[in-house]
Amino acid sequence: MFERHGFVFTPHATPSLGSTRIALWTVRVPAGARGERHRVDQEEVFHVLDGRVTVHGREAGPGDTVIVPPHTDFELVGGPATVLVATSVGITALVGEERITPPWAR
Repeated sequence: MFERHGFVFTPHATPSLGSTRIALWTVRVPAGARGERHRVDQEEVFHVLDGRVTVHGREAGPGDTVIVPPHTDFELVGGPATVLVATSVGITALVGEERITPPWAR
């Protein structure tokens, strides 16, 4: 489990857990959260399990899915919510001027 700015990430399928192509995790979004504006180099798929969030400008509730294309600035806001996120192994993110490899996707 990993925490960043109040968001809690739990990896489910990653290279460290045996996955070679897919990175899958849940993120718990705290009430009234505003995630860091960032962009990733791979497509990301957000599926809301519970609660309500806004991803890439689209409001989503339980059962809704939002797909964010690669190289697109976005943020995750709202909550409380639990969101399932899927992407490709090897994803990197640009947060401000900092390039990171999310530890929950390794």
